[in-house]
Amino acid sequence: MDLLYDTRTVHPLDRYDHYRAGAGTELAPVAAQGRAPTRLLAVMSVAQIGDFEIETLTWSADSEVVARRTERLIRACDPECYRILLSVSGEIRLEQAGNQANVRARDIALYDVSRPFRSTHSTGPGLMRLVMLTFPRALVPITSARVRPLIGTLIPRNMPGRSLIAQFLIGLTDTAELTGDLDLADPDLAPVLYECTVGLLRQRLDQPHGITPHIRQLLHRARIRDIVRRDLGNPLLDPNGIADAANISPRYLHQLFQGAELTPMQLLKQLRLQECNRSLQDPALATTPIKDIITAHGYLRPDQFARDFKQHFGVSATQVRRLAGQHPTGHEG
Repeated sequence: MDLLYDTRTVHPLDRYDHYRAGAGTELAPVAAQGRAPTRLLAVMSVAQIGDFEIETLTWSADSEVVARRTERLIRACDPECYRILLSVSGEIRLEQAGNQANVRARDIALYDVSRPFRSTHSTGPGLMRLVMLTFPRALVPITSARVRPLIGTLIPRNMPGRSLIAQFLIGLTDTAELTGDLDLADPDLAPVLYECTVGLLRQRLDQPHGITPHIRQLLHRARIRDIVRRDLGNPLLDPNGIADAANISPRYLHQLFQGAELTPMQLLKQLRLQECNRSLQDPALATTPIKDIITAHGYLRPDQFARDFKQHFGVSATQVRRLAGQHPTGHEG
């Protein structure tokens, strides 16, 4: 994910101004109001996945700060998007279209960044962590008139499928934080985001084809992929370990991947090879022995790695590193 702003990079006395400037560069810019906190942490990262933008915000302040999306800001920059907001921790108060939502940990709210809104950030010693998923209204096959009553409201906690979507978004961003980026190599990520956002809205409106069994399967698979990415360096990782981390049975794990292109172990192998390939092309690791790189990604046998790598990429690891050294600015995924 790309860093949009980080108040830790400036002097404490300049942090509020730094945050206010950064807030004005967001996809849907907001104006920060209120007295400057004496203690402020504000870090936002963003990533684009097809038509979707994912933003994460980490926040801590000792006084209340209000962010407002005004008519003037909308006229200047209107992406014509809906946004799903998930609180991982902490609390934020959201007001839009006459509705008010106190978004607490694990709550999901919906709002429209093309309409004015006001958000009040929590105060206190604990961190507020938010995940925001923004997507074009044109993607949603539901009229804006049907969606309008929902903006500025919480998704009920007892709504079927809501907790699965929350787990998916938290896992996605937690893995990105751990590994340094989102899994942009996953061809299913954008379709999963589309299915779960449209399904969430349909489910909230009691329409047919909400969070269907197919969407649940996609979300479970995406979560499995995140779990595998986080534990690639564990050479003992196997279906039982993957299932245990996902709190499902090994039998259900295999059922989830019936009809998929890869089995869980084939997925593990593919992700390991992809990460090895990236590391081999990383200039910062140019002097790291290949043996150490493959060990870091869970390979214990160099001979097995050499065969797998050549079969997957058509060239040897040594050739990849040599080519990367000849073209240091041309990174391949």
